[in-house]
Amino acid sequence: MMNKKFKISIFGVFLLTMMLFLMACDTKTQTDDHIEIPLSYTLMFDTDGGSNIDTATFKVGDKIELELTPPTKDGYIFIGWEPSVPTIMPAHHVTLKATWEPNNYKITFDTDGGSNIDALTLPYLEVIPEIDAPTKEGYIFSGWDTTLPDTMPLNGLTVKAIWTKASYTITFDTDGGSDIDPIVLSYEENIYAPLDPTKPGYIFIGWDNQLPDTMPAHDINFKAVWGKIIVESNETLRENFESLQAIKDSGQNSSEYMDYDYIGETYVLWELVNARIDLGMKKGGNAITIGGFGNIYTDAGMGRIYAAEIHDGLQSISFDARLPFSPKSTYPQVNGKDKAINVVIKVFINGELIESFKFKDDDEANKGKTFSIDNLNITGTYSLSIEVSSGHRLTLDNILWVTNKSGDTPESEPVVIDFETASNDFDYVEQVRTIGNIDFMMKEVHTLNMHGEKELAYMDSEVHGNVVARFRGLSTHYMSTESAYMYNVDAFDHVDTLSFDARLFGSNGYFTFESVINIYYMNDETSTFELLDTISDLTEDFVYYKTTINKSNVQIKIEVLYGTVNIDNIKFN
Repeated sequence: MMNKKFKISIFGVFLLTMMLFLMACDTKTQTDDHIEIPLSYTLMFDTDGGSNIDTATFKVGDKIELELTPPTKDGYIFIGWEPSVPTIMPAHHVTLKATWEPNNYKITFDTDGGSNIDALTLPYLEVIPEIDAPTKEGYIFSGWDTTLPDTMPLNGLTVKAIWTKASYTITFDTDGGSDIDPIVLSYEENIYAPLDPTKPGYIFIGWDNQLPDTMPAHDINFKAVWGKIIVESNETLRENFESLQAIKDSGQNSSEYMDYDYIGETYVLWELVNARIDLGMKKGGNAITIGGFGNIYTDAGMGRIYAAEIHDGLQSISFDARLPFSPKSTYPQVNGKDKAINVVIKVFINGELIESFKFKDDDEANKGKTFSIDNLNITGTYSLSIEVSSGHRLTLDNILWVTNKSGDTPESEPVVIDFETASNDFDYVEQVRTIGNIDFMMKEVHTLNMHGEKELAYMDSEVHGNVVARFRGLSTHYMSTESAYMYNVDAFDHVDTLSFDARLFGSNGYFTFESVINIYYMNDETSTFELLDTISDLTEDFVYYKTTINKSNVQIKIEVLYGTVNIDNIKFN
């Protein structure tokens, strides 16, 4: 019984001892306040946006030995860790944060020949200050090829200037001479000298400074230099072809149309194209007859007398002309086929058509007429050509001209309206139309489309171009009236004469022969148009008409009544 109790006591002591042992072991992991503490802790790395570094784990009290590769971060230099890496692992987790310093980068400015701009060095992401624009002679700064950022970019930047050539102006002070418009050119653009100005009584010497070949980087002003012309007496010269008699007497008289060179009563060398020298203005006279049979010099079919160089200028010119083979011809034969209505005489000066003439009728064509052109004001040396239209023959004599040595004839440039640029439809009410930079009030004047049979077939392209005006003075349209007209809105300073070509619109017998053209001027006192002239002898073909005006500060009205009429080449002299 006792042994049994003893055994139980021994077992109880053993069990108590084991419990105390286990409790002693457990107290090694507890603090005095009974909080459990781990045996290992982590060392963590916050790279603040840099490259990643793995976390490390150490036991409390372990010596920390790490071969750390420094982190990297675009635009920054690694400075170190905050706090610094401990040498012994403490009994807690540790977080280390990387510290950085921004790199310095450079912005380089390539001004492409402009003023220098120093390179800009700033820390990464530093705000970029405003940069002054560079300058370059002759150019305007248009910006950089790459837009400058607000802050310094990674690795810096190189930008290149963009330039646009600047424009400058050349002005011409003609010192009382004819106006010359300013010239606006880009820098280094080629400069072409304008036409020389003119000034009555003076000769243009040149400009006060030499024009450069190309535009410099600044505006330029030039002033005309003039020399006073010593006025010489003008001469009246006449070519009457009497020297042809010697050619005839030598046996070279020929009825064939040939080309001749001829120097007659003046110094002028005349080139006769398609000419015969056996016909005069009348039987036994001396003159030249030209035939419109075609040549290499003029339009197809035209014959001419031509002088390449006539000196001392030209104030006026006149000549006698007749049709030797008109239906009313009495010399050299009768019943010719050159009808006056079909023949056009053209006068060219320096290659420009100055005037076109026609005979009134066959009686006048047979008898002959003196044609004249005044107020030419041609200076220096010029060329002259008198031509006859295709298929016809014209006798010329007594070419008379007045020189213009002083070049100071005080005549203004004529205003010529040829309708080539006009695009007018029929206006049933008054409408302002601008032609040749001049405003005209118009009513029922048409220029949009030319009728093939009724207009184009009667137009000489050399004289009338591609467009003539159609004045519709009477129409069946309910809004139409019996009057078609045009007049200048602003008064002309002065008009000596008014001339134009006109014909009856129509074809194949369809013509309104009742049509008339009335010419009016504005009476300032009564503020009404007063009749100056009426033209009633209109024909199927174009005829040249001329009316004396001789009024200053004047408005001129051209009106068509009782039918439709074509009008072209209106000239206000």
